[in-house]
Amino acid sequence: MKLFRSALLVSLVGLCAACASHSSKMIGKLQDKNPQFATSQCQNARQNAGVHDDVQNAKLWVGPSVLLLAGPVAIVPIFLSGVGLNTMDQLQANDIAKNCGGTALSQQGVAQSVAVDSALSLGLGVAVPVPTVQAAGAR
Repeated sequence: MKLFRSALLVSLVGLCAACASHSSKMIGKLQDKNPQFATSQCQNARQNAGVHDDVQNAKLWVGPSVLLLAGPVAIVPIFLSGVGLNTMDQLQANDIAKNCGGTALSQQGVAQSVAVDSALSLGLGVAVPVPTVQAAGAR
């Protein structure tokens, strides 16, 4: 069972390792021929998209590492921080879309996207084999 959980974790992390942030995906969808693309507002909006890529990659390793070290008590703080970071990324992607001539999501669309990302993050956290403390006599 532990081997299966470890294999599942490695597979999921491998699949998500190449995932880009919503901000970077939005930049990839933009038409650089659009006149709004060259404006200073668009350039300012696009400037910090790389930060969200770095955060996304760090979340893939930090969350499971903290769970392994701290145990199940860390699930809630990791989950809540992931929700916050996902929300910031999605809002940055919407800002990029608005300022660069793309199509921004509605508030409902942002909420759905954050919910899906958070559920996947929680799923990855649950897939991590959390070490359990054994009682002294239970060997």
